[in-house]
Amino acid sequence: MDKIIEEVVNEQLHAEIWSSNLCLVFQLYFFEQKLPMLSSWLDVQIQKKSLRIRKLAEFLILGKANVVIREQVCRAEEWQSPMMALNALLAHEQYFHQQVVDFLNWVHHANNPSLQELASDLYADEMHLGDFILELLRILTKEWRRRLPFE
Repeated sequence: MDKIIEEVVNEQLHAEIWSSNLCLVFQLYFFEQKLPMLSSWLDVQIQKKSLRIRKLAEFLILGKANVVIREQVCRAEEWQSPMMALNALLAHEQYFHQQVVDFLNWVHHANNPSLQELASDLYADEMHLGDFILELLRILTKEWRRRLPFE
């Protein structure tokens, strides 16, 4: 396997591990705050990230490349409110979404069909949390309007 491909895939692997750890911190916080739906959604995201981590590592190993896992520290955060935690989660999602976009753009220009197929499979259903929340707000707004008295 080309060394540059190995480095880029390892960077994405590292990003997935970092993101998974951070999602775990958010998931536990929202669970403690009695927000089970958000906690459950984050649990699903963590599972998806675990699968991506495995598939990226498999790609490297099958290509006779090294899997490099750098040390990371994951610690509990104490937000002043669930809204502040949600803002931090949105900031994380925006950052990670850009990481995925950059990775997919790089892969698109790489001359490696198996990597292109892997990346396409891994991120085909990637949904940005901001889009998810906006959709929920639209639903709530429609529901609120529906309950208003008719003029």
